[in-house]
Amino acid sequence: MREILLIDDDPIINLINTRVIKSQFPDLPITALKSGVEALEYIREHQTDSYLVFLDIHMPEMNGWEFIANIRKEKIERNLQIHILTSSVDNTDIIKAKENAEVLSYLLKPLKIEVLSSLVG
Repeated sequence: MREILLIDDDPIINLINTRVIKSQFPDLPITALKSGVEALEYIREHQTDSYLVFLDIHMPEMNGWEFIANIRKEKIERNLQIHILTSSVDNTDIIKAKENAEVLSYLLKPLKIEVLSSLVG
């Protein structure tokens, strides 16, 4: 079964995104995590085969890019569908996302129902 991971240091954003997802997909399991470190620990400890990941870039402790680098370095054997979900319109971040094989899309906050529906489909 697939699980949605929301990785963002802002608890309000995680709450809003959880509500948006639950309104459309009430049966999908959702876990909100506040840092890349917390997310790595969660993925290591849980046996879910597939994760739909909405990842913020700018977070303390471990940012989104560092999270992706650690996933790659540890060779975590999970199906991780990573979508950047950020407020950053910085061209450097956009280019980095396009050049990063692990990143499937670059989305601007807030998470929109139409986008969510196409990704969960």
